[in-house]
Amino acid sequence: MNKRKIPVTLTGSEVRKIIDQPNKRTPTGLRNKAILSFVWDNGARTGDIINLRPNQVNLESKEAILKEGKYGVDRTVNFSSYTAELLKQYKKQRPKSDYLFCTLKGNKLSRKYLYNMARRYAKRVRINKPVGLHTLRHSFALKYYQDSNHDLFGLQKILGHSRVSSTQIYCYIDNTHVKKGLESFYSKRDKGNDSKDKNIEEKIENLEKQIQDLKADIR
Repeated sequence: MNKRKIPVTLTGSEVRKIIDQPNKRTPTGLRNKAILSFVWDNGARTGDIINLRPNQVNLESKEAILKEGKYGVDRTVNFSSYTAELLKQYKKQRPKSDYLFCTLKGNKLSRKYLYNMARRYAKRVRINKPVGLHTLRHSFALKYYQDSNHDLFGLQKILGHSRVSSTQIYCYIDNTHVKKGLESFYSKRDKGNDSKDKNIEEKIENLEKQIQDLKADIR
């Protein structure tokens, strides 16, 4: 059985710091800020970004159609009002090109450029993690999973995974629901019991250590 590597993720605060770095008063800065914000909104892949066409984005409905993704399947994703405003500004000054996000000469962006771009901004704000554009996809996925009451199947659809087993990696990263579940279980189990366990926190800490050990095994 192949062991899956736990992806690097960032906190919401860390992602926000990265998005704040590009100078939107310059064409390149505005483009990069829009890209980073777009990925943080919906977890788009790097391939989705470099292949996105202008006619696939609807600023009114705040939707984008990502064509022929990793598994050859089209999917519709949403983006925030903040990103919509960035895209609106960018569209007014972008070069003529078949691609929405392009170089200053209208050429297609490269994967290497996008990786280095995200990495450069992360270093500026002293984030000491191996960051690339795909890190924002993982960060979005974990945040959505946590805030959506662990909607794994919804996340699968958003990310464009062909199998839910690919999406389950975020269950291993997040253990907040396990901790809350145990607290509730202990509270109900020991209610009215004279021999009530006084070491709930210790048990939770032991569980968290077990989860960390599981993550290490997956690596």
